[in-house]
Order: sequence, then structure tokens, then C-alpha cells
Amino acid sequence: MSMDPFLRSSFLMVSIGLTTMWIAHIGVSPECVQRFLAIPTLSDSRKVVWIFGIGHIIIKLCSVYNGLIVYGKYEDCDPVSDGRVKKADQVFAYYVLDVASSIPGLSGLFVAGIFSAALSSMSSCMNTLAGTFYMDFVKHRYPSLSDETGSRIMKMLVIFIGTTCLGLVFVVEKLGNIFSLGISIGGVTAGTLLGIFTLGMVCPRANTTGARWGAYVSLAIVSGIVLGAQLNIMQGNLKYPSLPLNVHGCNSSDFGNVTSIILNEHHDNSSVPWIFRIGFMYYSVIGMLIVFIVGYPVSLLTGGHDDIDERLLAPFLRGWYRNQRKAKNLTKIVRKDQEMHLFLGTPKDIPSDK
Repeated sequence: MSMDPFLRSSFLMVSIGLTTMWIAHIGVSPECVQRFLAIPTLSDSRKVVWIFGIGHIIIKLCSVYNGLIVYGKYEDCDPVSDGRVKKADQVFAYYVLDVASSIPGLSGLFVAGIFSAALSSMSSCMNTLAGTFYMDFVKHRYPSLSDETGSRIMKMLVIFIGTTCLGLVFVVEKLGNIFSLGISIGGVTAGTLLGIFTLGMVCPRANTTGARWGAYVSLAIVSGIVLGAQLNIMQGNLKYPSLPLNVHGCNSSDFGNVTSIILNEHHDNSSVPWIFRIGFMYYSVIGMLIVFIVGYPVSLLTGGHDDIDERLLAPFLRGWYRNQRKAKNLTKIVRKDQEMHLFLGTPKDIPSDK
């Protein structure tokens, strides 16, 4: 288990980096939070998280199994090295066409399934983003807008977001492997978002100013890291060695007596600044840490925050915070507004004062 942060992938990197990213996605991302708010009680939301987790594990295991099947099929002749496909992202689709070509309609069914799943996920994400933008920026500034006008605005926002995503397709195809690119871009916002929520849950004195500046600095730094890394990858300055790719079973005469290929085996990345060589799975962790490093000191310098509802803190801190307030002879604060009811559930889900 390597501790080197400059590797493309390692057990430690996957365990820490992707865990942080998935906590952000499931716990605090708008698309998941909106679904949780649609559930009647907090206890039911916890059940949904367990169901989602189990289902997600099953899907991931199926994905790994698919990878093993594809590897077994092309173990002796890598289709990318042989020229049958241009990128590693195309291997699985090529496998389906290669294996299912003798069964009429099966390859088309596979493509239809891929598009159905992608469009379903994309539509919910675009609707969530449009709703979040409308409530936080438009409705907040113009509270008297009618529901009909709001519906039209959100529809236009969805069209704009969809058009932007479609245009970015032509940019993404120039940036290399879609797996690393997706995690890199997702890490920019995932770490910042998780850092904001975690800062509020574990630091009672954190305030809005600290969280805001922590988010600004986190987004700027991680975005710079991602942009610099991708530019170096595009220019060929940053490369990582691959595992050996067998070609001894290929019919092509281009390989001669070569039995295996290792791409970029001896490439020297030392000319690239160290910050751009950090493993892409660590981006979400870096973003979260920056929010803490910047947000908490700024909160203290701007007066902090003393009077908060203890239910907004992590469960293991509530008793400590309650004792701190009793030692200062301060009364307990219990917010009863609609926002607290939505996020913390009905009274039966709220911890008692005992």
C-alpha cells in the first residue's frame, strides 16, 4: 500500500479520495438532499440511505465483474494497441458489439439501455441544478414571482444547462480518459460542499463569513489544480505508466515478436509542478481540508458564532456543546422554523433534552 500521493491510483487513494467524494454526493449534494426532503421522516431517510448503499454496492460489483469478463476476452490481444478501438473508454462497447454481433438486436438493446440510464440521471441532475439556481439566486432576489413564472424560468434554465453540457462534450473528448476526468471535475465541488457542511457540524463557532471564504478559496485552488493537471496531460507533459498490455495473441504483424506493451513506462513527470502531479482522487479531500483551514480562522476573526441550535451539530458534539452553554449559564436554543422542520424531521425524530 503506497503512500505516494503522486501515483495515478493506489489502495489508499481510492479508500480516502473516493470515500470522501461519495460522502459528499450522498450526504450533501443537492440532488440527494432534495430526494431526502421528499421523504416524510428522518428515520425513513436513514432507511433509504441503507437501501441506496446496498444497491450501489451491487451495481459496483457488477461493474467489476464486467471488467473481469472484458479482460478475460482480450487478455492476449489488447484492442487499443491492436487499433480496433482508439481509446480505452471504447473497449466495453466494442466488447458488446464483438460478442453480441451474432444475436440480432442485442447490441441495440445495450445502447438503448446505456442512453436510458444516462438520460435519466442527467435529467434529474439538470432539474436539481435549475431548481437550486432558481431558489438561491432568482427567488431570493425576486420573492414575489408567481409559481407560473418560476416554472418558466426553471424550464429555460434547464434548456441552458442542457445546451452547455452538450457543448462541453466536444471539449471533454479532447481531455483523455473520462473516468479520471469525471472524478477530477466532480472533486472540485464535492470537496468544497462537504467541507462547508462538515465545518458547520463540527465547529460551533463557524459562521457564514468563514464558510463563504473557505468555499471561495477551496474552489479557486482546486479548480487551478485540475486545470493545470489537464493542460499538462493534453500537452503530453504528464503521463502515467500503464499495466502491461498483452499483444501476443494479435494477428497484426505490426508487433513482430513483441509480447507485451507498457505505455509511458519511462516518462519523467518531474518537470511538472508537484501540485499538478497530485493524484486526481485526492481533489475532493484537498477541497474539504482547504475549507477548514481557511473557514475556521476567518470565522474566529469575524466574531464567530455562539448561539446555535445544538441539533445542527454532529451527534457526538451535542452533549459537549450543551455542557458548555450550561457552564456559561446560557439558555438552550431551539429553532422551530420551517427550515429546521424540513431538515431535522418531525418532533418524534428530534432527540430529547434528557
